[in-house]
Amino acid sequence: MPQEKLTVMISSTARDLPEHRKEILDACARQGMFPLMMEHLPAMDADAIDASLKMVDDAEIYLGVFAHRYGYVPAGHDISITEMEYNRAVERKIPRFIFLMHEDHPVKAADVETGTGAEKLHRFKERVGSERVVNYFTSPADLRAHVINTLSHYRTQHEKRDVTSFHYVSEIPASPEVFIAHPYTLLQTHTLIGRQPELELLTDWITGKELEADGRRAAADSVRIMSVVAIGGMGKSALTWKWFNDIAPQEMQSLAGRMWWSFYESDATFENFVTRALAYVTRRPVEEVQRIPAPERETQLLAALNREPYLLVLDGLERILIAYARMDASHLDDSQVSKERNLRKTADPRVGSFLKKLAQMKNSRILVSSRLYPAELETDGGDPIPGSFKCNIIGLADEDAVELWRAFKVTGSRDELLPVFATFGKHPLLIQALAGEVKRYHRAPGNFAEWRKANPQFEPTKFPRLQDAMAHVLEFALRGLDEKSKRVLHTIAAFRMPTGYDTLAALLVKRDGEKKRPKKKGKGKQAKISKPCTEERELDAMLTELENRGLVGWDKRANRYDLHPIVRGVVWGGLGEDTRRGVYTILHAHFEALPMIDDYSQVNSLEDLTPAIELYNTLIGLGRYDDAALLFYERLDDATLYRLSASRLRVELLEMLFPDGMDQPPLLGRPDARSYTLNGLSQAYNSAGQPGRAVQLVRRASEAYTDVEEGRSITLSNLSRALAICGALYHSEVAAHRGLIITRKQDDHFWEAGCLHWLGSTLGARGVANESESSLQRALRLFGAQFETQPQGVLNSHVAQRALWFREFAVALSLANRAWELAQVRNFESDLIEAARRQGEASLGLNDFATADERLHHALTRARTVNLVEEELPALVALAELRRRQGEVTAAREFLDDVWEAAERGPYPLFHADAYNVLAQIERDEGNKSAAVEAATKAYRLAWCDGPPFAYHWGLEKAKQHLKELGAPEPELPPFDESKFEPMPEVEIDPEDEFHVGNRN
Repeated sequence: MPQEKLTVMISSTARDLPEHRKEILDACARQGMFPLMMEHLPAMDADAIDASLKMVDDAEIYLGVFAHRYGYVPAGHDISITEMEYNRAVERKIPRFIFLMHEDHPVKAADVETGTGAEKLHRFKERVGSERVVNYFTSPADLRAHVINTLSHYRTQHEKRDVTSFHYVSEIPASPEVFIAHPYTLLQTHTLIGRQPELELLTDWITGKELEADGRRAAADSVRIMSVVAIGGMGKSALTWKWFNDIAPQEMQSLAGRMWWSFYESDATFENFVTRALAYVTRRPVEEVQRIPAPERETQLLAALNREPYLLVLDGLERILIAYARMDASHLDDSQVSKERNLRKTADPRVGSFLKKLAQMKNSRILVSSRLYPAELETDGGDPIPGSFKCNIIGLADEDAVELWRAFKVTGSRDELLPVFATFGKHPLLIQALAGEVKRYHRAPGNFAEWRKANPQFEPTKFPRLQDAMAHVLEFALRGLDEKSKRVLHTIAAFRMPTGYDTLAALLVKRDGEKKRPKKKGKGKQAKISKPCTEERELDAMLTELENRGLVGWDKRANRYDLHPIVRGVVWGGLGEDTRRGVYTILHAHFEALPMIDDYSQVNSLEDLTPAIELYNTLIGLGRYDDAALLFYERLDDATLYRLSASRLRVELLEMLFPDGMDQPPLLGRPDARSYTLNGLSQAYNSAGQPGRAVQLVRRASEAYTDVEEGRSITLSNLSRALAICGALYHSEVAAHRGLIITRKQDDHFWEAGCLHWLGSTLGARGVANESESSLQRALRLFGAQFETQPQGVLNSHVAQRALWFREFAVALSLANRAWELAQVRNFESDLIEAARRQGEASLGLNDFATADERLHHALTRARTVNLVEEELPALVALAELRRRQGEVTAAREFLDDVWEAAERGPYPLFHADAYNVLAQIERDEGNKSAAVEAATKAYRLAWCDGPPFAYHWGLEKAKQHLKELGAPEPELPPFDESKFEPMPEVEIDPEDEFHVGNRN
């Protein structure tokens, strides 16, 4: 389990050191530590002394900053709260780092205390100085540098925290005290410039005025959910935070309470939100609320919010939508994803249902900030549903754009600036990047007119496309960087994933005694490491400049750094081949030396694989494709395929081995490596919703294995699976039979069981009772003879599927429960999803709707998280049938709406047929005969496959039943013609000799 960040208590007087405290806050975040500061506490009536001392008690490090004020002395006490905090740190014997203002530091007269306070301060400083070594600072920036160096030395000597995973949830106060679940220090807030129209819109919303945005109008009293939507970097969190803290309290004085929740936190799940929100609004302990069943918690929270007026802010809601719940979220382009409605749906449909119910609240208001607008809050036509409203934040208004420019102390007339800003949509990031360059123009710092004269090639107005103009501006924004800052930027650009501060420090900061990379056997001499920074304060200064210029994004929550896609493209695209190779070489040396998890079963997330993924990326960048492939199969293959089911990532990584295009072989030297890669990529396509492409690739892999029978048996098993999913049932059986012949000839019981597994599933889909049972049972016996538990779990799940087809629901549930039990042993994500889905379908067959609902939602949410489409689709169909039986027709149709596109694209004709059969029944229930006939006819055509007996028996029979009862004819389709297919190889499914074919030639 990841441990929390080190917590640092920041003790100082606040009135005279506001800028210093901000710098300390950032310094702590840079070092992956959490600052405890009075500013982060909500307003409360608790005794100030108790509140301050509690922060010291919660801290692991005390950091004291003292200038010329002694601080507040409470009535009845002789010393200030600041000195009390230091005393408590001494009592606790925690590390104490002291920073005193240097005499050269500029000071205002008002910030210098006199009289008794000055005397006490003098004695306090003398005492502190005698007890600890102190540092002196001459400015806020100098203080930041000292703090970074001090914490850096401490962190490297006492490293015990995982700085990549951190969450912090505040204690729940009694309403109406404001509940800020995740302190704002973890938010990506920047100084809010302008946005006055948006602030006024939010205020109009809660004061009852008519709302107007993006051409839409609504009465404020009718809107319960207000969504602020913008791509990354537009400042939506800053906007909502400012309004929540500075404006809402003044305009909503009769509230029963206010709550801020951020879904960006590692544990900020929907379930945790409901639990803590319910505890807050009902004033009950969290432990008590956690004992309430999850559905009842949601019901009680909705009732409480309906009863009394609360204001809830849900920041970063995109994190619970399909797009951002996936493992590849860090590589998404918001502007493109927003166009795909399915990706904007909640990963867990119950969350979408809850959002819709929130939109019908009578008293409470919900403010959402999100990169994507939830599809559940919009109609089929793309408008907000009743009770909701959307405010899109795009580029800045003219005046705000100019104000932001001026904030960087850069000149330029309004008439000169606005045409330039318009070329890139007045995007804040681009304004910031350009201002950063002009501000640092040495001949005339901050003078835009002079800078433009010196750069006559700068003319973004000549580009008709927004993206081209943005790239042009960024090219010029990079020109003024010094070589060291460019080195930092190039390094970040080379990473495949967001980069942690520790990694950057290791790559760019020279440590004491560090001269050469560790020498490895057979590697020869190692080149000296040329690192641009001698200490971390230098790296901090460079990162700060790049952030201020808008070139680097800093995620304070995880202390990671990344580039906007446009910035990355311009930076990396502008590098020469030698420079790129040099960056990759340095990254390769770093990641090659890092320890990696040897046992893939111990991998719990993609973060565990980061060193291997980045090393793989550097090998590809260096053109070392064979080494990259070897690394993939040694370090990434099993973890991504079995443990995580990260099919989309597998597709991305393996496609990198095809630099000449997917129609060409992978650029690998060994034939078996090429075949193995084709097979591995086909498996990834199969799971990620592209079984049609999987068939093409696995055929190529099988053909490449012509002289290697072991490899052919593997590819034939996978080919059988992919063909069955695509509805090519005859060819699926042919592939399985061929695989059986090869495996039995080799006495390869494992892959014999694999071929029997898919053969049995295909036979089951065709409705062949005895042979499907024999095939699956023999596979179970073969696996059982080799393994105690696995892979019997997943096979039990497929035997359960056969029982579901034959309507043996009690048997199916028993098998699915066994599959779930066995799946816990190996903890393979796909095994768990498959078992849960079959548990849900079996429970549905037994009319246990509550269990069916829970299990099917569990399977669907997990399948969507890893993009396991072949499990997502049947879960959606089953949920649609569940809702139909429960009389919730609208919900049933919504589940089916999620099926059509993916089922056709796959293709997944079997699931597609099941979905149309459910739709046909829905239409029949509502008396829509023509629509029912149309749906049943589509189901019939899809289930036909190769034609009986090689049809999807269960879908076809259901469609026939619908059409017969509706008095409609069956469509005329071409019957199965054996002459048009290759001969079926003869093979006995379950020979008498338990594991042998008998006479082999």
